Amino acid sequence: MIRRAILFTDGVSDRPLAAHLEAMCVERGVRVHVTAPEFERLPDPPGRRISDRLEFLLRGEQSPDLLFVHRDAEKLSVEHRLNEIDAAVQQVLAGLPTVPVIPVRMTEAWLLADQQLIRRVAGRPNSTDDLEIPGLHRLESLPDPKGVLQKALAIASGTSGCHRKQFDRRFSSHRRLLVERLDRSGPVSHLPRWQALESDLGRVLGAL
Repeated sequence: MIRRAILFTDGVSDRPLAAHLEAMCVERGVRVHVTAPEFERLPDPPGRRISDRLEFLLRGEQSPDLLFVHRDAEKLSVEHRLNEIDAAVQQVLAGLPTVPVIPVRMTEAWLLADQQLIRRVAGRPNSTDDLEIPGLHRLESLPDPKGVLQKALAIASGTSGCHRKQFDRRFSSHRRLLVERLDRSGPVSHLPRWQALESDLGRVLGAL
C-alpha cells in the first residue's frame, strides 16, 4: 500500500525536500508518495498560513494520509513553530498525522553542513579554499545562515569581479541543487533539528 503525503514548504526551492522525505519513509518500511503543491501557480492561491493551505487542499481532494509542514524557525523559537503547526492542523483536520520540518533558523543551516557538496555545486569540487563556515555545532545558532551560504558558494566558485556577480545571481538555482543533493546520512545528520525530524518521522510512521 502506498500512502499519500503532502508537503507544505516555505519556499519554491525547498520542494526537493519531498524526495528526501519520501525516501526516509521508505527506509522506515512505509511506502509514501510525497507531493508539494505549487500554490503560487494557481490563479487564486490560498494564503501562506498552514490552515489556509490545508483548507484549500481539502476542498478539491480527499484528506492525505500524512502531512509534512516545512517552516523555517527564522527569529521565532522552534516551540512557537511547533505550536503554530499543531494549532492549524487541529483547526482544520484534527488527528491528521503531521510531521514538522523545522530548520533553525532556515533550511540554509542544513545546507551549510556539507562543505564538499557546496564545492561541487559551485563547480570546483577539488578546491581547498576556506569557505568560512563555522563548525557543525554552531550552524543552528547562526543569525544569517543564508548570507553565510551565499558567501561560501561564492568563495567555493573561485570567481571574482563581474563573474562573481553573475555567479551570485544564480544563488536560487544553486540552493535548489544543494537541497536536491543533500546527503541525509552525511554531516546534516549530526544537527539537532535534523535529528528531531528523523525522530518525529519515526514516531508518526509508527502510529499509522
